[in-house]
Amino acid sequence: MTRLILLRHGETMANVEKIWHGALDAPLTQVGEAQVAAATQRLLRLHADSPIDHIYVSPLPRAQRTAHEIAGSIGLDLRVDDGLSEMSIGDWEGRTFAHLRDVDRLWERWSADPSFTPPNGESPLSFGRRVPAAFLRLSEAHPSETLLIVTHGGVISNLLAQWLGDGPQDWARWDPANCAISVLDRVDDGWTPTLVNDVAHLAGVGHLPGDWFIND
Repeated sequence: MTRLILLRHGETMANVEKIWHGALDAPLTQVGEAQVAAATQRLLRLHADSPIDHIYVSPLPRAQRTAHEIAGSIGLDLRVDDGLSEMSIGDWEGRTFAHLRDVDRLWERWSADPSFTPPNGESPLSFGRRVPAAFLRLSEAHPSETLLIVTHGGVISNLLAQWLGDGPQDWARWDPANCAISVLDRVDDGWTPTLVNDVAHLAGVGHLPGDWFIND
């Protein structure tokens, strides 16, 4: 059976400040570092029950910093895959969610036209094609193995919305907290969840809610 373990990176300053950083980067906060440590211990327990065979990670530094401690603890090398990068909104990155919502009207534009593309960025339509294609490619390259995939909130929420929800337009409902863990098992022609955006390991550490469509 092929198993995918999905982990969002640890909390960053951009998450705290409610800034879309996309392809930009931001350092992990102290809380983010503690989240990574807690997630590492949770993943070691999962690894003991069902060994992780490979670790794939987004090329963005916040994801790689998150994956590095886990890979060292398990004893595996990191494999970087560009398909796991966060959604880019190009020239509009670095703006707050409030600015994107109220000034750029990004959510409104995307609701009206999922092919709308910010300057030098991606549209929800293209992103929604890229994400499942990347996960299918990796899972098909490793049949009957367990993959840990360290990536981003937009990537995970888009995948879960398409594989478990009502389609890519439903992705805000599936947005994970930082260092949340999901486990998906390949069953016949579909994917069955064992965990979905689980944060039990973060008790006592704390976490922000998924920040994709924060309204304040």
